[in-house]
Amino acid sequence: MIKKRTFVAIPFLVAAAMVGVHYGTGDSGSSASAPVGMAAAEQAARRQAAERLAQMPPVPVPASGVGRFSAELLRSTEDKFRRMVAVRGLVTQDRERRALAQQILATPEGSELVREILLKPELARQAFGAFQAEARMYSIAVLDEAARQGNVDIAISTAGELAGQLRDAGGAPDKGRAEDLIDITTVVAHNVGSKGLVDGDLQVLSRLGFEPDLPPALRKIYVDGFFQGVWKAEGIRSAKTTVEQLLTL
Repeated sequence: MIKKRTFVAIPFLVAAAMVGVHYGTGDSGSSASAPVGMAAAEQAARRQAAERLAQMPPVPVPASGVGRFSAELLRSTEDKFRRMVAVRGLVTQDRERRALAQQILATPEGSELVREILLKPELARQAFGAFQAEARMYSIAVLDEAARQGNVDIAISTAGELAGQLRDAGGAPDKGRAEDLIDITTVVAHNVGSKGLVDGDLQVLSRLGFEPDLPPALRKIYVDGFFQGVWKAEGIRSAKTTVEQLLTL
């Protein structure tokens, strides 16, 4: 993820200290104490998340829904996004966010809703108000979970459409939406890997709209996302090599 969306999990460091305090001491009880320490850390994290959630007022959702999405679906999705916020930086963060993303994907219109949150700014504002930036951010987390489950196509199509919108708008890309595109591209690259990006048979680049005549600003956005995604999947050396290859296209 990009800088503004990266969080330092301080509680995780504390939990690690709790779990690892006996490591390397030769104490035969250390292996038994580690699960106990982690369980205690996770229990504390659940309490902290519940306290945070209780302090976060729900976002008022239009009673008639927005667009083709019902008020019930929007309220349910907004609640899951708030729960994703509540676990930020806690030892349970990744597991809880994945579980919440899976719940959104399990709803009949969940995947379409997160796509439209990212592709229709007005819908995001109407549905989530001041919470729309978080809604976009965690919609990308849902795309990432879909890709983990084998459906990377939804992230590819969303990135391609978003890039097309930014291209058609002309001028410097909107900062928030440019950050969204970097993050979605990171999801794609992380899940298809370097070979998937350069494999012509998969047509990932063409579906993303990564063409020779792409405006330099959009090309840079894509390259940044490719680099971050391949780095996460394969390491920095592979990321550098992949980006160098893509820049020749």
